[in-house]
Amino acid sequence: MRPANVQPSFTRRNRPLFSSLGSGAVLEKPQTSTKKTTENSAKDSAGEWQVRLYNDPVNKREFVARCLMEVCGVNDGAAFQIMMNAHQNGAAVIGRYDFERAELYYTSLRDNGLTVDMVKVGDSD
Repeated sequence: MRPANVQPSFTRRNRPLFSSLGSGAVLEKPQTSTKKTTENSAKDSAGEWQVRLYNDPVNKREFVARCLMEVCGVNDGAAFQIMMNAHQNGAAVIGRYDFERAELYYTSLRDNGLTVDMVKVGDSD
């Protein structure tokens, strides 16, 4: 039996999620905002996009070619040719893709440490 002057401790149900050195820290819910999809954003992502590879002094040529093969699915000859084009000329086009695929290749290659970008191809309006 518990003495009457002792405060009950937190139960599992109302215990704070995080605590800092025994004192309860309260986390505030972050404010979020939702973007409404407009016709312009849908129009911007439509069409073809180029994914370009840039030469960099950090990555070895073999690593760059291997990333191109694994991420973009190009064969070893094409990967070597793209890599050498970027090495000799400073930049090379990996390919033209729809927005989703270009974005996937761009983020995957960038996450592997390669210097890449993606540019919309086509209309100059």
